[in-house]
Amino acid sequence: MKPIVFHVEAAGEFRPVELTFATGSEVRRVRAWRKMTPATDAGEFAALAAKRWFYYTREGATASSLGELRAAIRRNKRAEIAFLLVASAEWAKRYKFLALAYCRRTWCHHLVLDFLAVRPGLTFANQPIYGIGAGLLFSLTKLADSLGIDTIWGEATASSATFYEKVLQIRPVKDLFIIHRDTMERIQRNHFQKLRNNALRKS
Repeated sequence: MKPIVFHVEAAGEFRPVELTFATGSEVRRVRAWRKMTPATDAGEFAALAAKRWFYYTREGATASSLGELRAAIRRNKRAEIAFLLVASAEWAKRYKFLALAYCRRTWCHHLVLDFLAVRPGLTFANQPIYGIGAGLLFSLTKLADSLGIDTIWGEATASSATFYEKVLQIRPVKDLFIIHRDTMERIQRNHFQKLRNNALRKS
């Protein structure tokens, strides 16, 4: 599978980020976020995501590529398969990974987002990077498209509910959010519209 590409705003430019399936060594890299100080929710989420990934791996229920995920579904249409997606960018050489999304394909062919985390202290040219979380959600909708999945759902925390309200344009978001096909399409349209607007500003 080619990486899913989304764009973020860094130092006044829209720059590409690649999202790929993580392998064991990459999962260990993001697990180390929990050692960063000060402690953050993102570091805790990364550690929990890694713990669950290794648990599912011991059970033979993880995928490290889209091909593996599709093969597992072909073998058992009711299989629950976990996977970790990691975001990286050549222009952000200081960091191996910018963000992660830990997901599960459920027995009824839905996509569950268990953890979404952006690396603590992430900057580029001494400026914040904008749009990573939204870019991850955009990428999940593209992954859902490729698998024929029409529902994504996940759990919001008290600190992340506002983010999901903004990106999903759903109010209020409480502990559970559900992304149906119409919302997936809106997320994709909004992402591409931002890129078009940026291109027009430059022209």
